[in-house]
Amino acid sequence: MRVLGVIPARYHSQRLPGKVLLPLRDKPIIQHVYERARQVFGDDLIVATDDMRIVDTVEGFGGKALMTRSTHTSGTERIGEVAERFIYDAYVNIQADEPFIEPDHLRRIVHLLAKYPLVSLVTRIHRLQDLLSPSVVKVVLDKEGRALYFSRTLVPYPRDLPLTSPELIARYGYYRHIGIYGYHRSVLMEIVALSVAPPEEIEQLEQLRWLYHGYSMWLQEMPYRGIGIDTTEDYEMAKELAEALL
Repeated sequence: MRVLGVIPARYHSQRLPGKVLLPLRDKPIIQHVYERARQVFGDDLIVATDDMRIVDTVEGFGGKALMTRSTHTSGTERIGEVAERFIYDAYVNIQADEPFIEPDHLRRIVHLLAKYPLVSLVTRIHRLQDLLSPSVVKVVLDKEGRALYFSRTLVPYPRDLPLTSPELIARYGYYRHIGIYGYHRSVLMEIVALSVAPPEEIEQLEQLRWLYHGYSMWLQEMPYRGIGIDTTEDYEMAKELAEALL
C-alpha cells in the first residue's frame, strides 16, 4: 500500500496566527513536525498550505510544499485537494502544530490502514484538568474500538460523581483523541463531499460529520506526551517541553 503523509498547515489560525512558523529551539514548529514525519514517510511527505510564507519556509529547509485553495474549512478537505493531484492508496493527516509528534504514532496509523479504511488514535486521560478542558477532545469507543462520539465536554457524563472529584480518573476510563487521521483514498474522496452535520457545527469537530453520515472510524490506544499549539499559553508550555523532548 502506497501511503502519502500530508501536513495541512494554515497560516491564519484563529487563536494564534502564524503559529506553525513560530520558532522552537531555533527551528519553526512546522520543521519539527516535518522532520519527525519524514522518519516514517521519507519522500512521500508534503505540506499542504494556503500561504506562500509557509511554502517558502518548508522549501527553505528542504521539504516539499503545495499551495492549495484558501476556501477549505478543514485539514481533511485540504488533503482531498492533494489527493486530486497525487494518487496514493491512502493518506495520513499530520497535525502541523504538534512539534512533538511521535513517529511511532504515524507508523501505527500506517499499520492500521492495512486493515481499516478510516483510522485514528486515542490515549488515556490522566489529569482532571484535561478531562474538563474543552481543548481536550474526549472520545467514546464501542467494544470493537470504533468511535461512537467525540466531544469537547465530558462524555460519558458521570451521574454519580461531582465533576471535581479525583475519583473520575481512577474509577472510569476516559480517552482523549490524538488528532492524526488515516484514510483510504476512496473513503477520503467520499467524506470530503459530505454535507456539514449538526453535531459538527456545535462541537466544531470535523470527525463528527463522518460519524453522522454513517462512517466507522477505528481507533487504537497509544501513549501520548505531546501538545498541540493553539494558544500563546500552549506555545509557552511547548518551549518548556522542548528542552526535554526535542
